[in-house]
Amino acid sequence: MNRLRREAAVDLGLCAAIVAYGLPPTLDSSVNEPRATVAGALFLPLLLVPIPLRRLFPLGAALALAAGCVLSGIPTFAQFRLVVVVPVAVIVLFPLAVHASRARALAGLVSVAAGLVFVGATESVVHGTHGAITMAGFSFPFCLTIFGAGRIVASRNQMAQELIERSEQLRRQREATAALAVEIDQERLAADLDLAVRSRLHEMIELASREEYNVTDGRARFARIELLGRDALDRMRMLLGLLRTVDRGARAPRPTLEQLDTLLADARAGGRVVNLEIEGDQRPLTAGIELAAYRTLQHALVAMAGTRDEPATVHLHYLPQQLELEVHGPRLSGGGATAALMAARERVLALGGSFSSDQRVLRALLPAIPVHA
Repeated sequence: MNRLRREAAVDLGLCAAIVAYGLPPTLDSSVNEPRATVAGALFLPLLLVPIPLRRLFPLGAALALAAGCVLSGIPTFAQFRLVVVVPVAVIVLFPLAVHASRARALAGLVSVAAGLVFVGATESVVHGTHGAITMAGFSFPFCLTIFGAGRIVASRNQMAQELIERSEQLRRQREATAALAVEIDQERLAADLDLAVRSRLHEMIELASREEYNVTDGRARFARIELLGRDALDRMRMLLGLLRTVDRGARAPRPTLEQLDTLLADARAGGRVVNLEIEGDQRPLTAGIELAAYRTLQHALVAMAGTRDEPATVHLHYLPQQLELEVHGPRLSGGGATAALMAARERVLALGGSFSSDQRVLRALLPAIPVHA
């Protein structure tokens, strides 16, 4: 509200300044033709209409100025109004060049130029063909300079906006990479835990299954079994503690393919173009498969780009005994994309599926029921 009030105060100030500066010459009989009347000055405020319009409707302000150039000459079309038209044209052209698209800005520029030519042809000081030429020679270079400056500002604003969007996309990429790093650490620790317990249990079983030849040998084996058991428990406590540390704060429910629309919306929010195709009898799968499919697609969207010219396409094919996932699109470069593909591959292979990827296509085939369940 304060900003609107400030803008309204600025517009009123401009209008008052232009009226105070331009109205006296329009009433000066030494400047106007004898045909000009005092009543003609009543139409000059029509030239001020574009000033409050220029921020919200820059093209509308330009068209209003062109119309004002015609209507302000009523009733004799011999009224002196150059002193009002030129500053209003400058005020209108700059925001037009900054905020309007190229086509609309050029249309507005042509409208303003046509209005200025009409004023020159019907002006009391310079009129007729000579007046139009004089007006074009005097005002066009100046207005073109203002318009060009506005286009330069518009170009820099667009560049700044693109940098902001790029920074936001990089921020999302960093967050996704960090999440992938956490997930890879979890999987690595889980694998270490499985290996540590499995190897020690295997050795304990071998020791316990040997035939006992004497008491001394039996005591030694039982001591070894106890040592292995304690070592396995210590190893489990350490790795579980690391898993809890890595996983601390990640208590949200595990996602499924029902949240796929949300995943795609997040990817599109970063500026990418992502399409979704679903084939076959869509049905809920086991929790492990649903989670693996969701995470695989999440990793793939981190590793794949998607533009208007080359959109990324997510394809789900529900087969009777399998779920086929494909993601088509140009692959991104960098460590984040590589880590994402590694995490996707580990997830798929851990459930007995198959995984492949190249520069444009990622394919994964998951069983309807995990093999290692």
